[in-house]
Amino acid sequence: MTKRTQEFETEVFEAIRLRHYIELPPIIQNREIVTIKLRFRIKLIPAGFVQFYYNEINGKTSLALVAGNIRSSGHDYVPDKGWHKHIWPQGNHDYSKEARKSITVQDFMRNVDEIINQGGIFG
Repeated sequence: MTKRTQEFETEVFEAIRLRHYIELPPIIQNREIVTIKLRFRIKLIPAGFVQFYYNEINGKTSLALVAGNIRSSGHDYVPDKGWHKHIWPQGNHDYSKEARKSITVQDFMRNVDEIINQGGIFG
């Protein structure tokens, strides 16, 4: 069973609200009846943002870190294929056993924290 879009939205805001590098409010906030897309700018990075997409009917989920207009890292759930990763820094697809594990929004943001703290974006 999938969660409601409101639950996903709450997870996103809880995960990003205390991160100093995220600019609030979201620069894109599309909400339909069963889908939601939120995009937040990353301060000091031209064309840098995190984006979250969710569809409550089929559970399709996309968690993306974009830097310089390139999807550099992420984690997606596609209903007929399951989970997969996009590996930093080129965003290459990874369908390994580890990459196929589900991930929470909070875990995704911890991965973004690691990239930023290691200077992956700012360095």
